[in-house]
Amino acid sequence: MESNNFFFKKKRTTRSVADVSNLYCSPRKLRLVADLIRNKKVEYSLFILKNLKNKGGDIIYKILLSLIYNWKNENYEKNINNYNLYIEKVLINQGYQFKKIRPAPQGRCNKVRKRYSNIKIILNSKFKFKNYGT
Repeated sequence: MESNNFFFKKKRTTRSVADVSNLYCSPRKLRLVADLIRNKKVEYSLFILKNLKNKGGDIIYKILLSLIYNWKNENYEKNINNYNLYIEKVLINQGYQFKKIRPAPQGRCNKVRKRYSNIKIILNSKFKFKNYGT
């Protein structure tokens, strides 16, 4: 009796991950930008990030460019034009806080919290199937 290895074959997905920690930008500002590009194609998200004016757009744009080059280096035998690259996940978590004390009137003090953030972006790809004829 023949054994069918259909169920035991691994799916071949080309995935690339960028993990950046301790960025000097608050997580709230980065999450506003991350919501714009989540589950979008890479070309479209690069266009969005290039035209944003806030600081989070520049930071995520540079990380995404680095991630595309990493995908090309890992999959050097494959042509990038045959794959649909899309952003699978964008995770933005809070890093550490730098706390300072600022003097206030009447002998009091106010706390100033400088927030840092951690970013993880996962890039995935789907192979384009071309229909020839029929």
